[in-house]
Amino acid sequence: MFDFSTVQDKETAAKVFEEAKEFLSLCHFGLQGITRTEDDVRKVVGKLKETKMAPLAFDTEMQFVPMVRELFSDYCCKVRLHCAVSYPMGRLLPASKMHALDRLRAIGVDDVCVCLDWQAVFSGRYKDIENEARQIVEEFQDDFYRVALVIPATLMSDTQIIETCRALDAAGTVSVKVNPGATLGVSFEEVALIRRNFPNRFDIHPSGNIRTLSDVLRYREMGCNNIHTAAALEITDDFIVKKLKEYGGI
Repeated sequence: MFDFSTVQDKETAAKVFEEAKEFLSLCHFGLQGITRTEDDVRKVVGKLKETKMAPLAFDTEMQFVPMVRELFSDYCCKVRLHCAVSYPMGRLLPASKMHALDRLRAIGVDDVCVCLDWQAVFSGRYKDIENEARQIVEEFQDDFYRVALVIPATLMSDTQIIETCRALDAAGTVSVKVNPGATLGVSFEEVALIRRNFPNRFDIHPSGNIRTLSDVLRYREMGCNNIHTAAALEITDDFIVKKLKEYGGI
């Protein structure tokens, strides 16, 4: 993380630090995946704690929630915990997804995303998508900070994206995560397509292969205030340097 002690003008340093906190607070950051170990997670939590900042949410697997909560128990900032359900292909049965969400609610996870069934998407079973989304929204929408439904947009045609979003709209969905990550990277075109066809309708969460400050700034210009990037800390460093140059701190 950028060393603010190297900035001679302490007023400028404090100003940029606050702006950097706000910048990171609109990004998801963490470590997910079934191959991750406790040591892997501890290292990432340690990196975040060095910043004295908090992301919008810290992404982790369900089995690590107690450990991560304990690791953040003495932290200077409150950190929301985020878990994904049926990641990345959405192939759990609806009842299993509901059970997982119920479990996450019970253990106090703050924020969740649920992957839609890719088979339903690619076979055009949009009514099934609508029914599953409605069940999730009606049961859990008010119990988490956000409940995002995840679509593999990079693998979908424009028509599939629009029809899937139409089903989610009918179900009362608020948040749509565009791509699960897992090597599927979001594009500006996918976000723009949803914005164009459903203006002011969805809270869109770009995800996957967001690696640069310019990427994040452009998604924010497009109205996205919930951005998933494993490079959040490095991008925040770039933001700090950019701001210090603007203010004459470097």
